[in-house]
Amino acid sequence: MATKKELIANLDWVTEKISGQVWKLNLGILATTWSLIIASNPSDKVHLTTRTAIWILVPCLLSLICEMGQYLSGYCLERRLLLDMEQNNKNEFQYPKDNPLYKMRQWLFGAKIVLTLSAAAVLIFILAGKLM
Repeated sequence: MATKKELIANLDWVTEKISGQVWKLNLGILATTWSLIIASNPSDKVHLTTRTAIWILVPCLLSLICEMGQYLSGYCLERRLLLDMEQNNKNEFQYPKDNPLYKMRQWLFGAKIVLTLSAAAVLIFILAGKLM
């Protein structure tokens, strides 16, 4: 039977994998969208206008900003916890789940996933409409 410590380690691993996939997917979506704007002729079937691409680019960029915010809020919270531990000679800590930085970190993690999947869905929808 697995322990809580093993579950937390696995959750950390899965979270890191999700973040990596979000990063790759965002870069792929941005590159695809950008190339469809600049590399295709307006007469091409899959050419994207800037107006259309905005619906893809903005969620991708917001997702990347959410990722940065997630890591920054985590960093700030952990620095505070470390300073508290050093000042009070503690060797253990517990994440304060009611702390705004903790809540922000959780919220931004979900937001970046939703934004990335939204951008991917819009890109697929637009390309499917142009190719069919």
